[in-house]
Amino acid sequence: MIPRLAELIAKFEGYGIPGAIPTTHANPGDLEHAPGATHTAGDPIGEIDTPADGWHDLVRQLNIYVTEHPNWTVAQAIYEFAPPSENDTIAYLTYVLNGLGCSADTLLSDALTIPGQGVYSDEPT
Repeated sequence: MIPRLAELIAKFEGYGIPGAIPTTHANPGDLEHAPGATHTAGDPIGEIDTPADGWHDLVRQLNIYVTEHPNWTVAQAIYEFAPPSENDTIAYLTYVLNGLGCSADTLLSDALTIPGQGVYSDEPT
């Protein structure tokens, strides 16, 4: 099952909204780079073959953060994932923390153990 954190990221990024780039690109995390992603000229967001691959790529990216930075908190991960130069990071973090029911200093590795709710019909199990 997809972690709740991934579902919340997808929701905040606009996944599932018809016409939104994360939806049209099968890219729930709105990732710029992902294995196998293609790019249309001028579009920095990766186009992924299938939603299942897109979900896998989002969870993969979150797990890379844990591997490379085992002591990162949810706040540190969100500030890396959605930097203030490109996002309203405070609103993003507040949304994620409320959805997870945890604090900003919760370890990312712990947050990734919170199971998703299956809110998207295309989430892999």
